[in-house]
Amino acid sequence: MRVQVLTDNIWSITLFCSFVTGFIIIASCVTKRRRRYFRHHRLVDDVHHLWPFDEYLIQPTLCNVCSSTLLTGFQCSSCGIYLHERCIRPARRLFHCKHMTSEQEQIQHQWTRGNLPLDSECIICRRSCGAEPRLCDYRCIWCQRIVHDSCMRALPIECDFGEYRRLIIPPNAVVSRTGNKKLVGYAHSVVERILPCGIDDWCPLLVIGNRKSGGANTDLVLNSFRTYLNSVQVIDISTISPSSILEWCNSLPDIGFYILVCGGDGTVNWILESIENTTSGIKPAVGILPMGTGNDLARILQWGYGEDSAVDVSTYLKKLMAAKVVALDRWSVDICANARHFGVATASARHMRMSNYFSVGCDALVTLNFHRRRDKIPEFFASQECKDLQNNVILEMDGRIVENLPALEGICILNIPSWGAGVRVWGAGENIPVQQIDDGFVEVFGIYSSFHIAQMQVGLADPFRIGQARRVKLTLKRRFPCQCDGEPFEEGPCVVDIEHFSQARMLMNIDIK
Repeated sequence: MRVQVLTDNIWSITLFCSFVTGFIIIASCVTKRRRRYFRHHRLVDDVHHLWPFDEYLIQPTLCNVCSSTLLTGFQCSSCGIYLHERCIRPARRLFHCKHMTSEQEQIQHQWTRGNLPLDSECIICRRSCGAEPRLCDYRCIWCQRIVHDSCMRALPIECDFGEYRRLIIPPNAVVSRTGNKKLVGYAHSVVERILPCGIDDWCPLLVIGNRKSGGANTDLVLNSFRTYLNSVQVIDISTISPSSILEWCNSLPDIGFYILVCGGDGTVNWILESIENTTSGIKPAVGILPMGTGNDLARILQWGYGEDSAVDVSTYLKKLMAAKVVALDRWSVDICANARHFGVATASARHMRMSNYFSVGCDALVTLNFHRRRDKIPEFFASQECKDLQNNVILEMDGRIVENLPALEGICILNIPSWGAGVRVWGAGENIPVQQIDDGFVEVFGIYSSFHIAQMQVGLADPFRIGQARRVKLTLKRRFPCQCDGEPFEEGPCVVDIEHFSQARMLMNIDIK
């Protein structure tokens, strides 16, 4: 009897565990499918506002629903209306947000009332607007024009998208289709492709940021761009893959898209690699809003050394429209492991792309230590020592092995004039080869020590210039810290082969004020 009861209990427990395990597996599969769906589809939401919380409002502001004063509250980052928390629900019925898509041939002005900038001026009569202590006068959320209540009739009904029309994707140029309701759980649409529009010199802009990389600042900057552009154009690549967005460029292969990357050199390199792997036809031209640590490429293209969340979006859009398209050499970096145990390589091969520089030794160690400190991993191992690098690395330039290197702790292969957060390390002079970003050459120099890095950063020392080459090969005999465009890693005995891959189209700021 006891044996039968025990057997029944075992079967019951087994059945229960099987049921729970099956439920967990099914739930996990559904969750992964949902995540994969969101990573590859840009959802269209023409109904819901975007409500970031404004803790401090720097100018007198009134709620667009109840018209009472706001000290703190919510502002829709797309259409710009302000609300109390208690007014959010009625606002959904009273105010339509900026439409991402539309089937209308002509887009009309879409007005919001009140809460205008303090220096606002009517586009018709040129008198000040919004000066009264109430919700008065209007702003079009597409063309950004401001008019008095009494002057609105003087404007045409159709909106021409204003000063930044060349960069805006009109809602009637966005084609959407019905999404997978069963998978997501609610009815929705997803962006399928972009259609051509009748705007002269149209160069539609895609603003790309990575909230996981830049944190709250990136989120605030993306919200600021939504005020001026179609929300479809503003993308957070922490939620959707870049390749899915770049497929839109393939729907208009004869149109030169602009892409503004809000991030550091690593994010820029990621986007450039996605462009090379995804797009056909005219490659998008890439501009940079620098929000990283070094921002060396942004410095060379004259976009500055770094921005914060208080960036002036209207000024940046003007700079983009006036920017010059230039070519930037891109290099392939292939790393093949040499170390083997029982005939099997101890590490898999790496295939990377480089825009800025690749280095081995002490400067890569500095970057690696910084990343580990930032990730709260303070341990540094003996394998990271960079002494006697010249005896443990074979440097080959254009098929010629470089002999008799001095005592070095680092070797850097440089593609752009900026290195180490803005240092013009290669320099210029009578006997120094000219450095350019589109000549198909990289510059190779050596670093004596970490102290030598500090001396170069303050202009007290020059690098050990080795020369220029179209192809560079490094053979590492032991484990060394390495970095490629600011992304550090450790690599054991291997062969690093660097050669020219392609050229990217970049936007250079010509308004450097």
